[in-house]
Amino acid sequence: MKARTWLTGLAVGAVSLSLTVPGVANSAPAQDQATAASPEVRTVGTPKAGGAGLVTKRDATGRAHSVRPATPLKAPASVSTKAGRSATSKPDAVAVAKAQVTQVAPYFGARPADLVPDTSTLNEYGSQVRFQQVIDGVEVFGGEIVTTLDKSGALEAANGEVALATYGNFPAADKADAARTTAQAAALKAVATRGKLDAGKLTAKLKGPRWFDLSLMTRQPGSVAIPVYLYDVTGPGDTRWQAMVHASAGQALLAWDLTEHINRVVCDANRAIIQTGGEDVRCGKAFAPTRTEGQAPSGVVDVDQIYEYFGDTSDTFASIGTDLTELIGVDYGDGQGKALRGTVRICVDGACPFANAFWNGEQMAFGEGVSTDDITGHELAHGVTQHTSALAYLWEAGAINEAFSDIFGEFVDLTNGSKDDTAANRWQMGEGSSLGVIRSMSDPTQFGHPDRMRSAHWFDDEFFQDNGGVHLNSGVGNKAAYLIADGGAFNGQKLLGIGLARSQVLWHETQKVLTSGADYGDLAEGLRASCAKLAKKKKSGMTKADCAQVELAIKATEMDFEPAIGKPAQAPVCDTVGAKTKNLFKTSFASYPDGKIVRGEGWVLGKAEGLEGSMVDTSYSQDGDDSMLGVVTDPEGSISLQTANGTKIKKPKTYLRFTHAYNFYNVFIIFGVRTGTATLEYSDNGGATWKDSAGLSWKNGPTVDPNFAGEPAAWHGNSGGWETSRLDLSEFTGKQLKFRWTGHGKDFADLIPGNWWLDNATVYTCSK
Repeated sequence: MKARTWLTGLAVGAVSLSLTVPGVANSAPAQDQATAASPEVRTVGTPKAGGAGLVTKRDATGRAHSVRPATPLKAPASVSTKAGRSATSKPDAVAVAKAQVTQVAPYFGARPADLVPDTSTLNEYGSQVRFQQVIDGVEVFGGEIVTTLDKSGALEAANGEVALATYGNFPAADKADAARTTAQAAALKAVATRGKLDAGKLTAKLKGPRWFDLSLMTRQPGSVAIPVYLYDVTGPGDTRWQAMVHASAGQALLAWDLTEHINRVVCDANRAIIQTGGEDVRCGKAFAPTRTEGQAPSGVVDVDQIYEYFGDTSDTFASIGTDLTELIGVDYGDGQGKALRGTVRICVDGACPFANAFWNGEQMAFGEGVSTDDITGHELAHGVTQHTSALAYLWEAGAINEAFSDIFGEFVDLTNGSKDDTAANRWQMGEGSSLGVIRSMSDPTQFGHPDRMRSAHWFDDEFFQDNGGVHLNSGVGNKAAYLIADGGAFNGQKLLGIGLARSQVLWHETQKVLTSGADYGDLAEGLRASCAKLAKKKKSGMTKADCAQVELAIKATEMDFEPAIGKPAQAPVCDTVGAKTKNLFKTSFASYPDGKIVRGEGWVLGKAEGLEGSMVDTSYSQDGDDSMLGVVTDPEGSISLQTANGTKIKKPKTYLRFTHAYNFYNVFIIFGVRTGTATLEYSDNGGATWKDSAGLSWKNGPTVDPNFAGEPAAWHGNSGGWETSRLDLSEFTGKQLKFRWTGHGKDFADLIPGNWWLDNATVYTCSK
């Protein structure tokens, strides 16, 4: 594909701000009037190493996700006078938290100036302040750090994740309106295509510009944020989506479905057809209230049930210190004030009764007959999540979002004294509704959901059918909640359980420390930190023994592990057990130049060149030493790294084996967006000519991309981490071979960089 002319004139470079990666100059051909240069990668943070006794979780890039000091860090002297008021004054809590987060931000790879206070909460244990990462005045989607302070202002924990680099810019001011118009049309088209919906009945509302770093949402390697516009898209009935569009190119990247002191106001739609699920479902505006706080039963079964279930859910959250109406209630100006609102017995085109219920960001809506206590609690808990952790409805964060709703829905069900609270129904979701039981929290596998991270039921949602697995993979969190509360034997662990009361407090406090892109490893750290905090407060009833039970649940559900399904493959060293190896060539990329490797433009060595401006973090290495990184930014260009000299293949069972990780953004293939591929070539004539190795005998070698079946085999998509590949060189016995690793730019490399990391390349023989 030729370079696209529609980038002409847009602000795609950041020359005055960019810090060029050593050796990663723009490799695009000379520009003419129809093309624009690819942007440069700009580093905004490099994680600080060390932190013993502070950092409890890092990812492969070296970023801290959790700082949990063994002894809380005292507030810096600069805010000592405010520290004692931080549990009772929000301004003081923010000031102390800002000073504290400045101390630990380097471990996350964040610039303190980029961390802007977003929300703050005070409670009997101290305070929590959520910081939003903001780069050039624009929020980073999922880039957040949450601090937890005790009553003295000492830092008990900091949890979160931030973007480390950017690629590209937002359109200049004089181009912004046109860019947003193009992006809005792309968002509508993307949702219509993905949801098989009528675009003419959809409405897209700009939520705002965002920097989007996919590594904050997934476990993919690397970290680079790209400029996007985020849209809320709504339509008939319960049609609620979000879409991301590349800001300067107008290219859709992602679209995902969001379906899924008390004052109560409940309205009866009486089977009216709902078109948008937004304003036309509002209770108190679109429909007159049928029953308000303090009124007698209305006689409409669904109305009265929802009224009672709103009360039950409010009681559950009140018992753990949260006023549900204050947190998620809404005032439509109808004289009822801020209230928990719900509209029942709604219908949509082609579906009456509507067999579902949903939280639309403002209030609840129910189809006829689906009003049960756990479903009501589940949906209202989505509102709580929206106003606390704001867990994205994507990948593992979305699965945890769903799990939290199931967990609190079941807490409501198990504590409200309803008639269906039988032993058989315990930890079942949806019993008694027109839908029937839809999930088992005690045994998620009954419905094909995973009950631990390395379960064969884990859904590796490669084609983004379930927003990355938000519904199916919630089983891990559900199983953990069941084990923590009730105990039991599972996966080699025997738990006593801590009961419902302490479980409710634990999960609610954990919800507060998670960030919007949290994964299950982050959830594990959140549970540990929250339990440790609660155990210090006698009033909570939590003990160190309870925290030991929580730790067993984390182990049983394997939250500290990556999913086994979709995990990068590893090629064997030799095929025979006990075989001996002899190295003919070896490099671990510990230095450059090393006399073994020659690189072209686009490649950088992390440790040797880990200067300001280098995108490589030295800790991102398969062996903990170093790695070479290639960055492809030209859609029609390529970057190469080759062996300096040939290696003589003297006998059969000689292999080339190397470790690599690649990130060509396979999730964006949904909209035809790919950034590159990678191949290995060989030469048997000293480098005069090169041949593609794809047709040779490989273990974990290049494959044909089913989305581009007419193209040669290559490494494509996203490896998800370090994998090893092995090439059998036996057929070249007697020849001298050189090898060349080449990254190839594809259609959208100028929007999203393609990355390829290499480590530990070896040519060796296997023998008995």
